[in-house]
Amino acid sequence: MNKNNNTAQKESLLRKDDDVDLKKIVGQFATYWKLYVLCILVCLLLGFMYIRYSTPLYKVNAQVLIQDEQGSGASSLPSSDLLGDFGGLFNVQNNVYNQLAILQTKDLLEKVVKEMQLNIVCYNKGDIRDVEVYQRLPFTARFEPLSDTIVPATIQVVFKDNLKAENKFQVSIGDTTYEAKFGAAINISKGRLTLLPSGLPIQSNTYLLSLNSVDAVIGGIQSNLNIDIKDQETTVISLSYNTNVPKKGEDILQNLIESYINRNLTEKNQISDSTIAFVNSRIGIVSKELGAIETDIQHFKQANKLADITEQSKALIDNSSTYYARLNELEVQLSVVKTMLNYVIKEENFERPVPSLLTNEPTFLSLVQQYNSLLLQKSRIALSVKEGNPIAQNLNNQITTLRSDIIKNLQNQQKSIEISRDRVVKENDILGGKVYDVPVQEKQYVNLSRERDVKQALYLYLLQKKEETAISRASNMSSATVISRPRADFQPYFPNKTVILAISLIFSLVIPTGYVIFKKLFNVRVLSKDDITQSTIVPILAEIGHSEKQGMLSLDSEGRSVIAEQFRIFRTNMDFLVGSRKSAHILITSSMTGEGKSFIASNIGMLYAYSGKKVLLMELDLRKPKLSAMLNIPNVTGFSNYIISNKHHQEFIKPIPQNKNLFLMGSGPIPPNPAELLMSSKMDQLMEELDKEFDIIIMDTPPIGAVTDAQILSKHSHINLYVVRQSYTLKYNLEIINELLENDRLSNLYLIVNDVKKGSSYRYGYGYGYGYGYGYAETDKPKKKWFGLKS
Repeated sequence: MNKNNNTAQKESLLRKDDDVDLKKIVGQFATYWKLYVLCILVCLLLGFMYIRYSTPLYKVNAQVLIQDEQGSGASSLPSSDLLGDFGGLFNVQNNVYNQLAILQTKDLLEKVVKEMQLNIVCYNKGDIRDVEVYQRLPFTARFEPLSDTIVPATIQVVFKDNLKAENKFQVSIGDTTYEAKFGAAINISKGRLTLLPSGLPIQSNTYLLSLNSVDAVIGGIQSNLNIDIKDQETTVISLSYNTNVPKKGEDILQNLIESYINRNLTEKNQISDSTIAFVNSRIGIVSKELGAIETDIQHFKQANKLADITEQSKALIDNSSTYYARLNELEVQLSVVKTMLNYVIKEENFERPVPSLLTNEPTFLSLVQQYNSLLLQKSRIALSVKEGNPIAQNLNNQITTLRSDIIKNLQNQQKSIEISRDRVVKENDILGGKVYDVPVQEKQYVNLSRERDVKQALYLYLLQKKEETAISRASNMSSATVISRPRADFQPYFPNKTVILAISLIFSLVIPTGYVIFKKLFNVRVLSKDDITQSTIVPILAEIGHSEKQGMLSLDSEGRSVIAEQFRIFRTNMDFLVGSRKSAHILITSSMTGEGKSFIASNIGMLYAYSGKKVLLMELDLRKPKLSAMLNIPNVTGFSNYIISNKHHQEFIKPIPQNKNLFLMGSGPIPPNPAELLMSSKMDQLMEELDKEFDIIIMDTPPIGAVTDAQILSKHSHINLYVVRQSYTLKYNLEIINELLENDRLSNLYLIVNDVKKGSSYRYGYGYGYGYGYGYAETDKPKKKWFGLKS
């Protein structure tokens, strides 16, 4: 047998077409246009419904200015020069980041939640969504929980017409419903609830009360609250809060800012209060000591019957007045230093500010100012960090170091004053020795007077400091100032109509596109022409559409159908391959059973017979014959009988009633050794004899992917047809075609695509047929298909 050279086909297997056919790509998706239209309509409808029924959210904004490092306490007073000694106690450095951390603490939010009773939220029950009601309720709710942490609960309050006159209502808690009255406590499992009339009219018959724990509400506020510093060069803190009720959001921010300002002012007043308490305690002690000394002087004069000691000791006093004044001053300074030293050394005062009672020692004043500043900073940081935090430990180390420096400074001052005092006393003793004629009584009186003067000076000094501290406390102002009060935006930021509709449109395109891609990626069967051309370069000779009829077509009734026209095109293409051969041998095979070999063989044979050719159909699928049954011809005897007998082949060839030029050699009984029968020398003899009798010989063979029968018969064929069925043939089976070409086991190979369905993605919407639609005859009734899916 002559074979066409398929070297070009083998070489083409190594080449790939890198060109991108945009029209083909678009065609793959255009086939599913109904699915795209449906998804666009559904997604846009869902988008509009989401916009219509979603809860709008508003953004509330406010700004707080934190003043610079120097406080505005005493320095703002006209007499601020009188308060220089206590300046270090109030001009505490304000770190804007510390203030930012304080604003974010749970303590402030807890105070706001409890004051505004935010753990009780009321909703107006709606058909689709419940709407929160704020400050427009006909009642106010008070809830006393049994514990700090409660499970959220919902209570339904229903106002019925027959109960309104009595100020009664129905309460539903779970499955329990009973009547209640305004002002009466309602005991529930979570705690005690009381409703009081607010004086506003009842606008809805049903309200829902949502009860939550304070901690849960704080968590919700923190998730919607944003506090930051917009500009690093300023000390302005910006606050924003997301809420579905603008007025409620404004009130929450307003209460939060007020709580913060009050806290800031309280911190400043704590230093003044601590100083005043210390001065008051010292005034009480000095007052008692001064009273005791004055009593001693009185008793001394009475006991010694002294009337006018001044004239008696005028000369001594005149000479020693200078020394007394100096000694008094040193005694006062020494007493103040000892008092300060005792105060600093006591462990109970470690966490209290140190008052700067010494005004003539700049080093001491600087140390006290730094020490008080660190104490205040420590109290602020303790709100947001734990005790073991490195920041807290660092502050404790700095405070300990400064306290040690203050103690050393006071001890040094004490030693210096004692040395000065001893020197004055020594000089005074020298002078006293010279005035030996001064009575002993006067010496005693002078000592008592000197002690009285020291206590009196100290008492006056403490009174002065008390008044200065009280004035400073009264002038304290918070370091935070509201520069932009809480105000909600006029338009909600959510839902954003443009964004939601854009997302809906994107989803309406992504969903069908994803479906198409998913279907293509995970499909293992041949669906489109590209599935074939990308796997093999064997040319497609014909494409046969889907037919409900499984057997041979009737050209009398179906002669103008699309299927008939496709078979005519098939026959025309075959004519080019047959050429001028007197007898053409056509072998038809496939990858697996059920791909339509017998259907193709019978119908192409019928068309050749109608054209005047004498055609023989050979049923050579000896393992699973179908051709005889398809043509309704008994398969009692056939090819297998001929091979093992000595009878003439004409005894096994039967005419087909549909056309006088069409004949069939059936397979006969199924033999145990089909391959051996096909390899028999009698087969060569048979083909030579059939060449003399028939113009076209069509061999219907078994699937070449399952058995070797088709390869055995290929030596008797001129043209080899390989049937591929859409939506049935597996993609990896197309590799069989490439193997046949590479190993020269089947030459002159061409593909027949069978069962191409109308509306499928085989040609991606390019269209096909002869005016009747692709793949169906005029009388065909195709199955309904929606968006590429069988109904």
